[in-house]
Amino acid sequence: MTDRSKKSHTGSKNETPPEVRFVRVPSIAERKLGTDYVAPMRLDPRVLDQMQTTIKGLEARYGDALREQLGTLLTLVEPACGGDTEARGRLYAIVHDMRGLAGTFGHPMVGRFANSLCGYIENAGARAWQDDTVFHFHLDAIREALESPGADPAITLETLNALQKLIAASTSARRHQG
Repeated sequence: MTDRSKKSHTGSKNETPPEVRFVRVPSIAERKLGTDYVAPMRLDPRVLDQMQTTIKGLEARYGDALREQLGTLLTLVEPACGGDTEARGRLYAIVHDMRGLAGTFGHPMVGRFANSLCGYIENAGARAWQDDTVFHFHLDAIREALESPGADPAITLETLNALQKLIAASTSARRHQG
C-alpha cells in the first residue's frame, strides 16, 4: 500500500478520499420531470448507459407496436360508441398505455394526443361514448404522428390545440342536449 492510499484509508469514515470524484448524470426522469427532480439514488453510469441503449433499441420496435395498437383502436371505436363496455375498456387501456409509454420510446406527440383522448374519456365519463367524432380525430392525429415523426412541432401543437377545441365543442354540445 502506498503512503497516499494509507492516508485515504486511515481517515474518518465520513471523509471522501481525495481520489473519489462525484459525477452528476442526468436521468430520463429529470428530462421528463424537470431539473427540480431529485432521484432517490444514483445509478452506475455504465448501467445507465446500458439502459439508455436498451431504450433506444426498443424505440423502433415500439413504433411498430403503436401502429398495431392504432389498428386495434380503429376497430374498437364503433363498438365502444355503440355501447360495448368491453370495447370501451380495451380502447381506454390501450390509449392509456400509449399516453404513458409513447414519450419514453421516442413518440412524444403520440403520447400527447393519447393524453388528450384519455383526458376526454376521464372527464366526460359515459357521455364520451355518445359520439365517435372526438375518437376518430384523435386517432387520425396519432396516425399522422406515427407516419411523420419529424413533422414541424408547430403543426403538431396546432393539431393538439384543435383537438382541445373539438373536445370543448363536444362537451358544450352535450351540455345543451342534456
